[in-house]
Amino acid sequence: MKKTAFSNDIVNTCKQMGLNLKDLRINSFEDTQETMATRLGVSLRTYSRMEAGDPTVKIGTWLEAAKITRQIDRWISLFTEEKSLFDQFDQATNKTAKRKRVRKT
Repeated sequence: MKKTAFSNDIVNTCKQMGLNLKDLRINSFEDTQETMATRLGVSLRTYSRMEAGDPTVKIGTWLEAAKITRQIDRWISLFTEEKSLFDQFDQATNKTAKRKRVRKT
């Protein structure tokens, strides 16, 4: 068995992403692996590694795949802090309170 520097959580996540990519390719785009590899500008071998969940595939390649499959917004939201409506209200209130009125002379 091949030893990897990645934790089991990362390996499993990559495998799930690969399965999701394969599902999109087949069910939404009805493309072959060869066609998707060409769209991404990668070799068939690299694309096959993506669908197999290889965690060593470059993130830029995954982002290009997300763009092509119209999933890029999901990637962008990965590291976006979710704020409750209360947090949003507090933030808006604090911004308003910090503004000082300046009198024109």
